[in-house]
Formats: sequence, C-alpha cells, structure tokens
Amino acid sequence: MSEYQYYEWLAVDRPLTEEEIDDVGGLSSHMDIVTATQAVVTYSWGDFKHDPRKVLLKYFDAMFYVANWGSRQLMFRFPASTVDEEAVLTYCIEDRISLTQQGRFQVLEIDLSEEECGDWIEVEGILWRLIPLREQIIQGDYRALYLAWLKAKQLNEHDGVEDESEPSVPAGLRTLNAGLKTFMQLFEIDPHLVRAAAESSDPLESVSDQALASALARLPRQECDAFLLRVLQNEAQVGSALRKRLVKLAGHEKPAASQRSRSPSALSEAAKRYKQEEQRREQAKVERERIQELEELANREETTWPWVERLIEQKAAKPYDEAVALLVKLRDLAAYRKWMPEFESRVITLVSRYAGRPSLMERLRRAGLVR
Repeated sequence: MSEYQYYEWLAVDRPLTEEEIDDVGGLSSHMDIVTATQAVVTYSWGDFKHDPRKVLLKYFDAMFYVANWGSRQLMFRFPASTVDEEAVLTYCIEDRISLTQQGRFQVLEIDLSEEECGDWIEVEGILWRLIPLREQIIQGDYRALYLAWLKAKQLNEHDGVEDESEPSVPAGLRTLNAGLKTFMQLFEIDPHLVRAAAESSDPLESVSDQALASALARLPRQECDAFLLRVLQNEAQVGSALRKRLVKLAGHEKPAASQRSRSPSALSEAAKRYKQEEQRREQAKVERERIQELEELANREETTWPWVERLIEQKAAKPYDEAVALLVKLRDLAAYRKWMPEFESRVITLVSRYAGRPSLMERLRRAGLVR
C-alpha cells in the first residue's frame, strides 16, 4: 500500500501577509495550496521536513494532519487566555488531548491516531468544516472536547491503559451541529457511545440577539471604549471576547454541564445496549421488508413458474442465474406459507425435465435447491 500524508493549515484570526505566503510556499515543493488563509501539502512518498506545530504557531490558527497508516491529528491555536484553561484541562488525556502555553498562544492538540482505522474518508479541505469547533471552545462549548475524550478513552481501553474518570458532560450532546458530526465521522467516534453519554447532557441554551443587545446596553462605558480600542488595534478574537462578556452579563456565563461522573465501563455497557437495540430494530425492519416482498410474490406466483421455464429455455448463463434467483424466492415463499411439499414437487418436475443441462444443475446445487 502506498503512503499518503495530508497536512492542512488555516488562518482564521488574520490573513497571512504576502511575505508570509512566500515563506509558507517555500517550506515544501509539494505544496498544493498556499493562500492568505490556507496551506495544503500532500505526500505519497517522503515527509514534511518542518515541524507542523511550529508552522501552526508562526502562521496559522488551525491544523489537521492525516496519514493512511492511522495518524489523525487536529490542532487549534488560540491567543493567550482566550480559553478557560482550567475547564479545558479536565478533558485532557496524556498523549491524546493536551492544552499547552506556547509564548503568546495556547495550543490545543487532539491526537486520536490508531493503527486500525475504518473506511477512508475524503479529507481534502475538511478543516474548513471543523473550524467552527474552535469558536465553540472559545465560547465555552466543550462538546468537541468531550467527544474527543470519549474516543481517547476508547483507544486507551484497547491499549490496556487504566480508565479515566469522566469529565463534566457538556450540554447539547443530543443535538450535534455539522462541525461536530464531521468531527465524529473523521475520528470514527461510536455514535452509540455518544448516545449513552448524552443521557446526562442537558439541552443547549442559546442566548438570543435581544438578550445580547440588552446586555450591551448595560455594559459600562469604560468597557465599551476598551473593546472599541481593541477593534481599532486589529486584536484577534475581540468579537469572541465581547460576546463572552455579554453572555456572562446576560446571565448565561457558559453552557450548563452535568457533574454526574460515570465510569467508562458504564458508558461502554450503555453504548452496547443501544447498539443491540439498533440491531434488533434493523433486523425487524429487514424482516418486515422480506415479508412484504414475499406477499407481493404470492400475488404473481402462478405466472412466475412459467417465467422460470422460459428463462431456462434460453440456454444461457444470465437467464439461468435469473431463473435460479426466482426459484430461491419461491422457496422462501413456500417456507413462509408452509407449503414446502408443493414447492419441492414442482422443483423435482423441473429438474427431471432439464436434467441434461449440467450448467443449470450446478447452479441449482449451489443454491441448495437440489442435492
């Protein structure tokens, strides 16, 4: 299997300058895209010769890396003190999820690499779909972090690492937005496990524009002037900081979170029950569809037998296959209606008539219609 590596960086808080675009473009001859807001480099052989984290720190606000041997990493860069460090650290797991101070920035790294990944998904440009998670974390919505914790816990269980205690369950796990759904798909997070976790998740409370406007009217003039000055100075994340202040002033400091801690094994057991329930529903649906198909076949049974013979008379492989498939359905119908003796009698008659067709007889044997 050939190697494949994909790196993508995005600039959110400010675009790159012309000089920075040139610098980034010079990092690799494999650069596919270099603009004021995005850089993409792919490899089918060789490696990126620079530390992708340093590239993130110097130029960008988000980075995604994937390799076809199982590596999957997502990183966000935040201006210092933008996120609640104490709250974020409760979701961190060694070697999987970390928040570190890097000079003027905080860097969140989510590494959910695993050797045995499922189906490959298209990743080109996927970071744009994950960018809203960065703003949500800034605003105190930690659903992405909790989902990452669920996956990290699962990976650690497979590696024999001791269970981690459950952090606070953020509100809104039952109503995931597009970015969170993409995150789940990308990192192959078990939806049954998320459903089990959501049992302790309260509805997500939204703050209306009217409430924010009312809070803005109550914001002291000194603070208003300070925010306006920060806007004039082109400071990153001023809008986010103002929104957080207004949400707090409106009495909604951050989304509610459940403090009831459950063991990872209890979550796994609940997820297993949900999976079994879904399988039972799916099996029941398949059985209903099968019975409906048999009932429809019963209405045309007497015209189907002659059609089987007409197919056989064509003495060709494809009509033989179609005839045998119809006989299998007629057998299922006979079993459903408990008319197997009549079916077997008609098959015996059919076999005696066409016993000289070895290709047909072999198909009937493979289908279990004759011995």
